[in-house]
Amino acid sequence: MDPLGGASSGVASPYPPPGRAWYMVGALTVFYIFSFIDRQVIAFLIGPMKRDMALTDTQVGLIQGFGFAILYTFLGLPIGRLADRISRRSIVAVGVVVWSIMATACGLARTGAQLFLARIGVGVGEAALSPSAYSLITDSFPREKLGRAFGVYNMGIALGSGIAFLTAGIVIQAVSGTSHYTLPVLGEVRGWQVVFVMTGLPGLALPLLLLGFREPPRLGLLKSTTGASPQIPLSEVLRFMWGNRGFYALHFVAIGLLAMVGYGVGAWLPETLLRTYHSEGLTMARIAAVLGLSTMFLNAGGIYSAGRLSDYLTAKGHRDAPILVACGVAVCMALTSTFTPFMPTLTTLFVALAIGSFPFSAYASVAPMAVNQVTPNQMRAQVSAVYLFVINVLGLGVGPALIPFINDRVFHDPKMIRYSLSAVVIGGCSIAAVLLFLVRSTYREKHADAARWQ
Repeated sequence: MDPLGGASSGVASPYPPPGRAWYMVGALTVFYIFSFIDRQVIAFLIGPMKRDMALTDTQVGLIQGFGFAILYTFLGLPIGRLADRISRRSIVAVGVVVWSIMATACGLARTGAQLFLARIGVGVGEAALSPSAYSLITDSFPREKLGRAFGVYNMGIALGSGIAFLTAGIVIQAVSGTSHYTLPVLGEVRGWQVVFVMTGLPGLALPLLLLGFREPPRLGLLKSTTGASPQIPLSEVLRFMWGNRGFYALHFVAIGLLAMVGYGVGAWLPETLLRTYHSEGLTMARIAAVLGLSTMFLNAGGIYSAGRLSDYLTAKGHRDAPILVACGVAVCMALTSTFTPFMPTLTTLFVALAIGSFPFSAYASVAPMAVNQVTPNQMRAQVSAVYLFVINVLGLGVGPALIPFINDRVFHDPKMIRYSLSAVVIGGCSIAAVLLFLVRSTYREKHADAARWQ
């Protein structure tokens, strides 16, 4: 048997039936969509949050990113360790319930400190999803089909963000004339807090989707000399990663920089566009509609296309296909997103947003796949958790706070935030592209090493 989970010629496939495997991917994608709705909707509420809670841009950035990332990043490793040992499906179910409750709690916060704590809780729940999902998907598809499976799952980023944008725009417009609402059981809330409640509560029904699939068997197990598949202690996982640091370190940092750009832009692009083009009649509701539609269709299409392109290059014999695609995405992000907030008219702005949406975040469909392809099964969720730790420290912890920090310290003018946003885009994407180009040869070596696992 292929150590990466493939079946030898003439041997029955070890994978679940395609229908069952794709149902699992579909369910996990729905969870990912809702996780990004709860994660991203806050980006459209910056103005009223600042007004009602007397917050600065930097404080809002910390609530958006750092508050979410504190335990999201640190809990990933112990949760990943559990996912390498116990039911991954059960871990996902608990996580979905926790983050949905805490996302709803964001709508009940009365102070910035309470909102910060609720965002921490959202991160706690969402930490359970991706390490388990990466492991489940890798065990469910042969190598030549992993790209499209990961592509579908990671479309949840774009679909969730797009739905968050559209939902926020609709609700903002609906509640714009009333400062307070009284909700059943929950009591009186401000108009903008209704958005959190409406996007958080539906997630409590999601675990019902888990009833439709069973866990696939664990494949690609690292075996001892006796043929057993031992549990791997954390010290051994870290030793394995250190021995392969030429790949893991560069790849993790590169993707972390792209995540920094992605989360930073996701957190501040709506507010940046409002501040830049408000005098031309651009409203937050219209921004939400434009970004929502472009993200749902163009961005989701780009993420899926990146996975398919990786599969195509793999079939053509390119063992470094995921890295090659991620490097190309980094270059495209730099070229298409740096100048967007400087377009002279609304028409050219919307065209630039459409063009930039296609490659934006497309690295997400191939970056975790690359990690899982060269990592033994007993380590996959734990190594994925370390991967998520690094990219989320840079992405969630730094990205949303870095843009307003640069603006507050360098430009000292809220309307200049577009310069800070563009500086983060060009800097982060350029460095990431260089690192990914450098790691290609190392990845090819690790891919060959994986074939020798016994």
